[in-house]
Amino acid sequence: MTYLARHSGRPTIGMMPVAVASAGAAAAPLAASATGAAAPLRACAIVTLALGVACVAVFGRLFAKMRATYANAPAPGEKSVLIVLGAAVRGGRPCQTLARRLDVAASLLLGHPDRVAVLSGGASAARPCEPTEAEAMARYLRELGVPEAQLLLEPRAANTRQNMSFSLEVVRKAGLAKRQLCVVSNDYHLWRALRCARRQGVTLVPVAARTPRVSALQQWCREALTILAGR
Repeated sequence: MTYLARHSGRPTIGMMPVAVASAGAAAAPLAASATGAAAPLRACAIVTLALGVACVAVFGRLFAKMRATYANAPAPGEKSVLIVLGAAVRGGRPCQTLARRLDVAASLLLGHPDRVAVLSGGASAARPCEPTEAEAMARYLRELGVPEAQLLLEPRAANTRQNMSFSLEVVRKAGLAKRQLCVVSNDYHLWRALRCARRQGVTLVPVAARTPRVSALQQWCREALTILAGR
């Protein structure tokens, strides 16, 4: 409930599981009460509690599977290719979530001149006049001191599936397909990114960037809903 209160005014689909679990917790005392509540009200409380418990169980198990995707991943090799997946760009600058991915990518590129990064992300449909995600990502990394020669841009992708497909196309055209291929994204996003790659016959090494704490629960819940929806 505290989480929902802190995020008032910014409703997203990622808050739905939090709301259901919170409602279940709030209904628990009423559902457990044998007396003092009308039968219809108590029945409603029991259903709400059951939904809350089911939500926690389903999402808890899925979160564990998502985390296991990257928990014991090997370190990128010295000649690896890092596919860095895009996210929102506002005012030409990466959002905090994307900045976390880029900070991790920069730490792997600086001082390792044989590594290459493919920066994947197109223009926002809502903000078509802004730079593409790939362009904003490249500028951010250059500001951190990453040489231009280590950066390849993929400026078309509009979703995770296209991120992987178009990035792998760039890798092949650059003659880098035989190198170790890694994918850099936030921790919550890696399960789906790896699944998209596997569907194209490619196995990638996951590299996790921590999601900003302020939005972590929302992002993990939204991603879990996306996975459950089969997207």
